[in-house]
Amino acid sequence: MGRVMNLIAAFTLVLGLLGCQLSDTVSEASVIADSSQEIPYVFTVAEQPELPEHSRLVETSAGQFHVRAMGLDNSGPAVVLLAGPNYNYHSDSAWFAALQPLLAEQYRVYSVDRLGNAFSSSSDDLTYRRFADDLAFVMQQLNEPQLAVVAFASASISARWFYELHGEQFDIQAMLYIDPDIPLAHSLSLYQGYPANWYRDNLATLLPHLAAGNWTERTKDKLDVEYQQIKQWADEYDTAVDWRYLEQIMQQRLLISHQQVRAREIAAYIADLDGYATLPMITGIPVSVIDSDFEQQEIAIADKPELVTALQQWQQEGSAWSANQAAVSNGQYIPLPGSDHMVPLQQPQVIQQAITWLLTTNKE
Repeated sequence: MGRVMNLIAAFTLVLGLLGCQLSDTVSEASVIADSSQEIPYVFTVAEQPELPEHSRLVETSAGQFHVRAMGLDNSGPAVVLLAGPNYNYHSDSAWFAALQPLLAEQYRVYSVDRLGNAFSSSSDDLTYRRFADDLAFVMQQLNEPQLAVVAFASASISARWFYELHGEQFDIQAMLYIDPDIPLAHSLSLYQGYPANWYRDNLATLLPHLAAGNWTERTKDKLDVEYQQIKQWADEYDTAVDWRYLEQIMQQRLLISHQQVRAREIAAYIADLDGYATLPMITGIPVSVIDSDFEQQEIAIADKPELVTALQQWQQEGSAWSANQAAVSNGQYIPLPGSDHMVPLQQPQVIQQAITWLLTTNKE
């Protein structure tokens, strides 16, 4: 029965929270209907895309990485932003189009895109675990030994391995998790079900299907909806967004190679989580955790008692783990009741305040 419940929960999470297999849902239609009357940005594949302002390509032995560097005249530890996925598994530095300019008023800030994302070069070997080593190459090239790491969603896997494997090479002063993956049994059972197991089992067939352009139109539809959602959030939260940067990075997601990268990363997610779950909580540096309330949206629409129970357990397990990680490392646990998952775009000032506490208040 437990396995059935987990499968039901995972399937519903995909349809509702992750949205990987839907293109025209009622909720998406309502988002478009309520959006601004301005002419929407049109996502197309650019033959020779322009590198965004403040962006550079960092050459390493592992590949070429897209890095956006801002606030370079500021002193102190460099703040490193690592992106994780939204409900469509889009996972790049577009999510920091509001946060990075805000942080750059006070800190040197780098957003680093994994291989196959944004303007980074591609690879067939793509995992969050591998990115921990890639990040070490990048920061070494940038000559930034003193760091504070901000990890959004599944980027917690990369951040945790980076600390584990490269904590002696770099002076990692603090870490901030935003809705991290929870390395406990119930949460893992949800993460590692559908669609992760489907992508893993069908990757060989899916890659040529993507190469033929069969998912390009549905990807564009999802980008259109995401863009309208972000516009709504900007109005609702009065958030300053670097729209040009957001558009340039989101547009890269249409590339066939980037669609294939998403498939490869989802297929590798189960193994990524297995490794992540073997690591203990960090106690040597302060780790703060921002815990949004995005699970509550799924609980509210769940139509089966066993599904409600499974989702509530997931939410409780995640909040308890997050609070414990903050407590054992002398960090802050920062719950955001009633909030959505996309904190970097909706409430960047909360992240700014958490970083300030980690790097100033916590040092006094």
